[in-house]
Amino acid sequence: MSAESHRSTALVATGAVAVLIAGYSIMGGQKRPEHCVFCSGPLDRIVYEDDEFIAFHDIKPDAELHLLVVPREHFGTIKEMTAQELPMITRMYELGQRLVEERGYEGEMTRFGFHRPPFNSIHHLHLHCLGLPFRSRRAALPFTEAARAWFVPAARLIDELSKARDNHVLTQS
Repeated sequence: MSAESHRSTALVATGAVAVLIAGYSIMGGQKRPEHCVFCSGPLDRIVYEDDEFIAFHDIKPDAELHLLVVPREHFGTIKEMTAQELPMITRMYELGQRLVEERGYEGEMTRFGFHRPPFNSIHHLHLHCLGLPFRSRRAALPFTEAARAWFVPAARLIDELSKARDNHVLTQS
């Protein structure tokens, strides 16, 4: 019996069946790609797709327009992102901005960002692209500046990854 299946058996024996049913890997708490709803699609509500990304309407929109931009390759969450993923994150953001702008939203009427674990419901990197207004005050809460603990604006993540890249380059010289 492998270590993982042994641990799985132990979890069942202790009553933690929900963890197994939810498809969580024992390793690191991340969902396995075969259980990822974004990886195992087909997805509905698609507004854009290419070889790298797919964008679609959120199934539970929090704003008048609520799109998700998702890389086709499985990436975990923003906590796993490094400066190496900076070009991909930047392209996601640029695509999201373009899609929202094409639908008539710009400036202060937009929000772009990522939920920070454990406040994300799907463990596959995805960018929330919002065209305001929000559907309710409650819907707005996770996307405000006050929600820094669980929502990271895309521009801030790009800035943090850029600084990490620049610091790494400086330490290598």
